[in-house]
Amino acid sequence: MDSAQQTVLRDGSEVLIRPIRGADAPALAAGFARLSARTRYLRFLTGKRELSDRELRYFTEVDHHDHEALAAVDPAGGRGLGVARYIRSADDARTADIALTVVDDWQGRGVGTALLARLAQRARQEGIRRFTALAAADNVAVARLARAAGAVFRRGDFGTVAYEISLDALAAAG
Repeated sequence: MDSAQQTVLRDGSEVLIRPIRGADAPALAAGFARLSARTRYLRFLTGKRELSDRELRYFTEVDHHDHEALAAVDPAGGRGLGVARYIRSADDARTADIALTVVDDWQGRGVGTALLARLAQRARQEGIRRFTALAAADNVAVARLARAAGAVFRRGDFGTVAYEISLDALAAAG
């Protein structure tokens, strides 16, 4: 598993991207509390007020092989800025579903792009070749990120859009 990596965002600010750990559960809960209701909805596709202890364990106690999660952290203050994760498909070991969340006050600065690039790097190391993602149809940020990553639109049901991203194409674009 890779260690922490300092990354410069497109606005010139720096973040630290590192694998998430079980000890990050309190920080994840604090970061979730900083999300707006809209950002929570866009991430979970439902209204969600808090993360349960069980969810916090699931989101932070990952095996870094079939389930990877990376945290973006503000190196100046140590606060969490975002999380990207993949979960390998039980039906196809070369495919993984992804989710990405960035706290509202850091959105639009390149955190999501940096997290996706690092997550794709980790996934390729683990034999994954394709990401799938389900997003709200009105999630403009995900649509922009998906387009930049060369995603292919797969389907849309009940206000959602499904994307497929080839990690080889993403590596070539990045």
